[in-house]
Amino acid sequence: MLWIFIWGCLGESKSETDLLFQEIMDAHDEVMPKMGKIRNLEKQLKSAALTFPDSTELSRQAKNLASANEAMMSWMRNFNNDFQGSNEEKKEYLLDQKMQVYQVKELMNSSILKSEELMGSAID
Repeated sequence: MLWIFIWGCLGESKSETDLLFQEIMDAHDEVMPKMGKIRNLEKQLKSAALTFPDSTELSRQAKNLASANEAMMSWMRNFNNDFQGSNEEKKEYLLDQKMQVYQVKELMNSSILKSEELMGSAID
């Protein structure tokens, strides 16, 4: 009986493509909730830019936030979670998508951090 249980568990091990797909989804799920924060910061920066004499940096950062938001939206529109092909083709596709989603994640996180720093210095 124990052998059947062990054999059944071994049969459930995830393939490399399953693990890659999960990594991609984890990265997406980590930053997707931050899109609201990005939009909120963008509005704050645009508003602050209206009242500060040297608003160039604030306006530029608002555009960076908009770009980060669009990068996520674009990645989501183009991601094919049902990619068809050989295992090697799937692996290549998922590796490329992993790289892309990690770039989007970095862009979003760095844009948020820079915006929060700017908003803090604008208030000071």
